[in-house]
Amino acid sequence: MTLIPHANDKSVPAPAELRKHVTRATGRLRDTAVHVGRLVEDRTPDPVLAGALRAATRVRDTAARAGRLAGHRRFDSVRAGAGRAATLARANRTALTTAVGVLTAAVLARRGRRAGGAIL
Repeated sequence: MTLIPHANDKSVPAPAELRKHVTRATGRLRDTAVHVGRLVEDRTPDPVLAGALRAATRVRDTAARAGRLAGHRRFDSVRAGAGRAATLARANRTALTTAVGVLTAAVLARRGRRAGGAIL
């Protein structure tokens, strides 16, 4: 079964029909993902689940703390540095483009040497 027919096909369904296909496929994928998640959870040993829960909690707490810290700090110096870098890049576009080209050529040449002479 093809979800999306070829553009030259004479029996191309209307947009409403395609939406129905996509909705059905999305529902099936969601159901399958839930089913697989339950299977994995059922077959995973309890100590592993407990460790994963602890790690997830730690990550969530750390992210919340980082968000609070970022909310209290001012980033004027970072903004000013980014502004200076953007101004410098605008003023030296040709030199910057040349440097990027040379760097890209050097990286490709190095990869080519490692790959046995084939540059892809």
